[in-house]
Formats: sequence, structure tokens, C-alpha cells
Amino acid sequence: MGNSTEVLAKRHDPNYIQLSGDVQKQLGLQFKAACTLKQLSIGLGLEEAIEMWLKAQQAPSAAKNSKKGDE
Repeated sequence: MGNSTEVLAKRHDPNYIQLSGDVQKQLGLQFKAACTLKQLSIGLGLEEAIEMWLKAQQAPSAAKNSKKGDE
């Protein structure tokens, strides 16, 4: 897991920004537990999750295509 000096270095690095938001408690606890099991910092876990989410937003989905055909 990332240590506190790594966090401080990222906090002052112009290539990083801090994001925050509220999520349901159960989801947040599951995420923290998964990061701990994989020995990832929360920040690295969030980066992975955001990258996967953004890729999913760019990928054409079968559900979107079938809805367009129904219109």
C-alpha cells in the first residue's frame, strides 16, 4: 500500500488532482476492503476504477444499439 510520503508527494504533484464524493456506506466499505486485500492504496484503486468506468463509457454497448433500433 502507498505510504504517507507517497501521498504527500502526489498532493504537491501538478499531474494529480484530488477528487471527492459521497458514496453509499456499503459500497465504500467494500471498495476499501477490496483495496486492502489487493494491497492497493485507495488512490490507486480509485484510479483503476475511474479508468475502467471511462473505458466503459466509450465502448458501444449492445443495449444502446438495440434501443436505437426500437425508436
